[in-house]
Amino acid sequence: MKNQFRIAILAGVCLLPASGQLLAQGGGGAGRAGRGVVGIGNAPPSPTTGTSFDPAQVARGEKTFGEKCASCHRANARGGTGKGIAEVDLLRSPMVLDDTNGREIGEFLKYGRPEKNMPKFDVTPQENADMAAFLHRQIVAASERGTYQRLNVLSGDAKAGEAFFNGSVGKCNTCHSATGDMKGLAAKSNNDASTIQGLIVGGGSAGGRGGGRGRGGATDAPPTPSKSATTATVTTKTGEKFTGLPVQITDFVVVIQPATGPIKSFLKVGDWPKVELHNPLQAHVDLLGKYTDADIHNLAAYLVSLK
Repeated sequence: MKNQFRIAILAGVCLLPASGQLLAQGGGGAGRAGRGVVGIGNAPPSPTTGTSFDPAQVARGEKTFGEKCASCHRANARGGTGKGIAEVDLLRSPMVLDDTNGREIGEFLKYGRPEKNMPKFDVTPQENADMAAFLHRQIVAASERGTYQRLNVLSGDAKAGEAFFNGSVGKCNTCHSATGDMKGLAAKSNNDASTIQGLIVGGGSAGGRGGGRGRGGATDAPPTPSKSATTATVTTKTGEKFTGLPVQITDFVVVIQPATGPIKSFLKVGDWPKVELHNPLQAHVDLLGKYTDADIHNLAAYLVSLK
């Protein structure tokens, strides 16, 4: 009864590890990605193998794989930790790599591996071919991840971006100027729209704490904070105030690095000391919940126009 229950739980399993034979993870990986690939349809060919895939067939295969196999092998067929998810990575499986038009996969699914709690699956020839196309496309995509090229993301409306920049939602002009700090932003960013979009979202921050320091660095020269650095003002129960870069702030201790002098540490007792953080980029943080995709694209198109 116990074994029957386990098999029932694993009824959605597809292509579990076949210890040492069919699905053993082996070498080869991406280097064998071109073998047995279904190559039909009008999808753009692979830049390295020249193989093309039928997008409709791949989409069908992804859907079928998701319904029958993803519960154990994940939707991307990469497997998992083994805790309820099969560890095997199907994109490295020799059986999948050596498959031709779904023949090997189909034969395996007819019988499964009952001794491994892998039931057989009754799939139609079309479903089998579709899943094979999906798996082989995943293999090629994984092997060509280094060939990815960014597309031109300047699809926004510059006029709409200008309105957002000066509008009541964006309020960008309260801190920035199109003829001041934003002038020539395109040239400064090498006309890279992706970089500009990153600046929109992050405000140009690269950590913002003015550099790190070791535990024993209290006598070292304090780091020079950047303009975007978050600072902390600590107010003690007696009314003394200290401002510096936050080093550590927990429920038990507050540590800051003042602009001059050694690090200062405060033991947290109840509500004291009071700590107030000052983030010069807080306006960008506040906008994260307000931006739409269109806002970001439009704003990027406008900023790129500021020569």
